[in-house]
Amino acid sequence: MKSATLRAPRQWEFVDVDTPDPRAGQMRVRLQQVALCGSDLPDFLGIAPNYPVAPGGSGHEGIGIVEACPSGSYAEGDLVLLWGFDRDNGLFQEAVLTHDAGLLRLPSDETPEKILMSQLLGTVIRPFRKISQIINQHVVVLGQGPTGQLFDTTLRNLGARSIVAVDPLDFRLEVSRQSGATHTLNPTRDSIVDAVRDITAGAMADIVVEAVGDADTYRLAADLTRRNGTVIGFGVPDKAGHEGEIQLPLLHMQRREIRLIMTVNAGDNPYDDYATALDWICQGRIEVEHLITHMLPFDQIQPAFDLFAERPVAERPVKVVLQY
Repeated sequence: MKSATLRAPRQWEFVDVDTPDPRAGQMRVRLQQVALCGSDLPDFLGIAPNYPVAPGGSGHEGIGIVEACPSGSYAEGDLVLLWGFDRDNGLFQEAVLTHDAGLLRLPSDETPEKILMSQLLGTVIRPFRKISQIINQHVVVLGQGPTGQLFDTTLRNLGARSIVAVDPLDFRLEVSRQSGATHTLNPTRDSIVDAVRDITAGAMADIVVEAVGDADTYRLAADLTRRNGTVIGFGVPDKAGHEGEIQLPLLHMQRREIRLIMTVNAGDNPYDDYATALDWICQGRIEVEHLITHMLPFDQIQPAFDLFAERPVAERPVKVVLQY
């Protein structure tokens, strides 16, 4: 079968590998669609510790069809959701082995790329299980990639009073309005702190979502949050120079008694959050189709990553999906 591997930074290569046979407790899933995620970019851009990266790479947002399940816990032909911690190999290949229990069965009568978004939406839902009050709250979302956009639309559904989307790319901010943002700010021309102060009549934000993973945006999040407010730390600090660590303004946050919720996945029982996400999407409570801006065939993984990493304004990429 065909598998993609990063031979060197920014250099995808296809290799032929044996189609794996499932052992006890496993099943084989044939990939149908896999979405690119911001957390896939460090390997692509050259921040991975070693090259070549193992076949399959870092792919982790996918759906596929059960091809072989010796235990019979899933039927051949079942459509299932695959996520980051249910297997040992990446999804940038034609088939993978995964556990034969605990995976979310997906409806066959929904648009595949639509229900594919259940994975990312499930991770977004997770932190709101830890916050008791969203209705009538002022919220700022820093970063308007696919994750930030899903925070916007989730907050709209949960009843936030204002949803302030912040991003340096204007085409993303245009999409943010579709996703539910009540205000959009571009840090290249707007004073974010002053603007949020005006929007909230001086109160500042009740909740700030950091969906970038950068030291500057974490500091900005602290500056935007009111006393006794909450910062949701979702952005992963895996960019060049961070190596998984960034410095937080802890003294400032302590003095203002700001609560920090750190999260990046769907928790100890991801099934619950992904199932909730799937229900919301299928019920029409969450609109995701407008976020999927590009679909390319699997053999176009190189241009797909080039597009996702460079974000050319003319192409206006938000979510890029590979079709198998």
